[in-house]
Amino acid sequence: MQLTCETTLFMQKAIYFVNKPIAARGMLELTDRCLYFQVFPFDASFGIKSVAIDVCSIEDVCLERGDLHPRIVITANKKYEFVLSKGKELYDRLMEILRNPLGQKADGDLSSEIVCSCGKCTSSIHVYCPWCGAKLPRL
Repeated sequence: MQLTCETTLFMQKAIYFVNKPIAARGMLELTDRCLYFQVFPFDASFGIKSVAIDVCSIEDVCLERGDLHPRIVITANKKYEFVLSKGKELYDRLMEILRNPLGQKADGDLSSEIVCSCGKCTSSIHVYCPWCGAKLPRL
């Protein structure tokens, strides 16, 4: 059994374009570790699978104009296309993660230490404790 301490950063209903003629409706959730798309049961009954994209594997994010809502194109090991009304907000959060994957402070101070709940000291550049995996408190 694996326990994770993920924090949800964004969540909204979205449409995922599996390929050109096929799209699935579901719930898109961005955590500090992964981007999940959970397919709604009706669309899952047609064999469409849910998607999990590790944030570390994201290579590029594009925001395109859509007919009604913005289209987000995420390039990881392949291209993923999502349409959602708050596409700009998701794009901004993904770009923030891509620009600052370690979650370090803006001033770039890497010398301060944080004490984790497990009792170990670690550098402030870490978002998670390297020993126990718990999310570290921000200074």
